Amino acid sequence: MTSMIRKTDVFEDIEGMIAAAKSVDGHFDRHGVLNVTSRPGSEDPLHEYISWLPDDVRESEFQVINEEFAGTAVESLLRKLPFQFGRTRLIKMPPKSCLSIHWDTTLRWHYAIVTNPACYLIHMQGDQGTFHHIPADGYLYEMDARMTHTAINASKEPRIHLVISDAHDEGLKEGSPPGHEMKHALV
Repeated sequence: MTSMIRKTDVFEDIEGMIAAAKSVDGHFDRHGVLNVTSRPGSEDPLHEYISWLPDDVRESEFQVINEEFAGTAVESLLRKLPFQFGRTRLIKMPPKSCLSIHWDTTLRWHYAIVTNPACYLIHMQGDQGTFHHIPADGYLYEMDARMTHTAINASKEPRIHLVISDAHDEGLKEGSPPGHEMKHALV
């Protein structure tokens, strides 16, 4: 079985990352997502396309480091990457929450800023899941987000990850596996 998560050698001081996340805490949208990078000329650089991207927008277009992150440990981490970053977001996952089961178009890199042992990324294979915990140890973790997955915060505290998309689009469509689509009840 191929592992969805791999620890890299890329390191950034965790205290600097915590300070950067705290400095922007009031800017998170209601979904707990904040753009670190944006597209040139964006009218709302912190919140434009925080979720799934429309078909005509690519991860690679997000090349501007937003001013709120300029000169911080977040920018330092982005500048030392051995690949070209694309859309980069801070994701503050609320307590007792779970994302839909899905896959993404690119590799993703996760840097855990605030976490605890009850926070997981789960690689789904059919009706079975493999749980992966990314520790807040200062290292960046590569995630093959093209694999079917979800994330869960089963704790009583928020989880904050910096999530970096690869600027090299894979040409896949984001989506959900058959049998995991949202069903709408008639009200």
